[in-house]
Amino acid sequence: MKNACLLTGLCSLLLSGSAFAAQDCAAVLQKSGGAAYQKCLYNEQEALLKEQLAAYKTMIDRNKESVKARYDAQINQEDFSWKDVDLKMQIEEANRKLRITQLGKAKENAEQVQTEQNLLTRLQKIRSLTSSVHSKKTSRLKKLKEAELTDYDNAIAEYELQLRRQQMPGL
Repeated sequence: MKNACLLTGLCSLLLSGSAFAAQDCAAVLQKSGGAAYQKCLYNEQEALLKEQLAAYKTMIDRNKESVKARYDAQINQEDFSWKDVDLKMQIEEANRKLRITQLGKAKENAEQVQTEQNLLTRLQKIRSLTSSVHSKKTSRLKKLKEAELTDYDNAIAEYELQLRRQQMPGL
């Protein structure tokens, strides 16, 4: 919907610009003839097209900055959350290792040592998986960000194509 409104406004700008260009080029027609007149019209249309593209690109650039900020914030939040969880698990891992060391190798503590070692192994696996999940989440967010930015880059080329097709009779 907003693209249609933008396109309508830009098309009206193109039409009003064409009328203005024809007025300037009318003097060229009188002074230099038909070929110079056609060149003048072409140059005026190109200038108008470039203005329209610049305005559209400015809007696209603002949208791209918004996308970058949104995804960067999500990535930062994911990084912060992961670091917080990882730090807690790192502390827990150190505490378990300390507990195992404190229990020593005495036979009367063997069962308790084995329980602590089992818990330590589970914790290490969870920590590793948490890191893996974090990496995949941030990778996904970065890919989504790039995909959206690519869509905006493509929108500029599509818009220029649309404007140029409008200038070509029979297309």
